[in-house]
Amino acid sequence: MADQLTRRLRGFEEDHAWVGENWERLLGEFSERWIAVQRGQVIASDADLDALLAKLPDPSHTCIEYVTREPLEMIL
Repeated sequence: MADQLTRRLRGFEEDHAWVGENWERLLGEFSERWIAVQRGQVIASDADLDALLAKLPDPSHTCIEYVTREPLEMIL
């Protein structure tokens, strides 16, 4: 089980890095939209987060990012 969790976390980290590396291209194609990324590919997008989540079979194991040029503030 620990190996599976490690693989999933590593995959999530790799997808997050992929988003950063491809940010400019993603801005051109998905500006002001939410994207879902798995294995270095955008598998879904939507302007509405809830609509995007409804499209995904397993959102908790998917890298989800909002693509915008505006700086985002996170409130924890």
